[in-house]
This record gives sequence, structure tokens and C-alpha cells, in this order.
Amino acid sequence: MGQSIEELREASPTSEEKPSFGHLLLVWFLVGSSFRTLGFALVDAVPAAIPLSRMGAGLLFGTIVIVLLWSAGWHPSLPASAGYFVAETALNILLLLAFNLVFSRKLTPWMEVGLHTTSIALAATLVFTNYGRKIRNRVRQRIHSLLKLPSEDNSSSQE
Repeated sequence: MGQSIEELREASPTSEEKPSFGHLLLVWFLVGSSFRTLGFALVDAVPAAIPLSRMGAGLLFGTIVIVLLWSAGWHPSLPASAGYFVAETALNILLLLAFNLVFSRKLTPWMEVGLHTTSIALAATLVFTNYGRKIRNRVRQRIHSLLKLPSEDNSSSQE
């Protein structure tokens, strides 16, 4: 019981507070955006006749995924959701640029689905798992050592 509230919140990627509808909407916006774009790509890849537009199908897909995760008890914190949003967007752009540089051809719809799925999986691993936390801490330590900044442990003991 010697841990502070901030340490407990950092230790688990899910929030211990009672989730609200506003929290769900923010998670839907931040995390669901990647699933909406995956839904768009799936609609382009699967030649099915559905009575929805591409936008409607993508929004429906993203909403279903987030509501299922939320109903299963996954309630990520808002900072983690925002971090996922930034990480997934950056990874998606990097993967797209790398693919275009390596293969120099137009993406097929299934390649686009694969790139979106890969960026979602990598970002979720980086942001929502303990393995991702270890990677982030190593990167942070490496940046501190390269820039010759004091480590975070030394700065907290000086206060």
C-alpha cells in the first residue's frame, strides 16, 4: 500500500475508476479511429453488397470493435488512448512510406488491410502491454543518455 495513486494508474493500462459514457466516447474517438480506417479498407477489399456507404461501414466496424472491447471490461486510460492514437497514426504512416519505398507500386486493397492491421497490432503492443512499457522505458533511457540529460531517478531524488 506504499504506492501512490499515480504509480498504481501507471502500473495498469486500464483505469480503476468507474467508466463513464464520456470516457467511452473519447476512447471510441482515439482508439476507434484506427478500426474505422481498417473498416474502410475491408469494405474496399471485400466485394460485398451492403446497404451502407464506405464511411458508414467503417464507422459501424470501429464502433462494434470498441463496444465489444468495452463490454469485455477493457477501459483504457485517456492518456494511454491518446498515446495509442499518436503511435498508430505514426506507425501507419511509416509502414506506408516503407512499403512504397521498397516496392514502388500501388497498394492493393488486401495490402492496405494488412498494413492497417499491422499498425494497429504494433501500436496496441507498444502502448497497452507491459512489454511495450519496457520498450518505451529503454527508448527514454537511450534518449536521455544520448542527450546527456540527468536520469529521471536522479532528478526525483534532488527535489
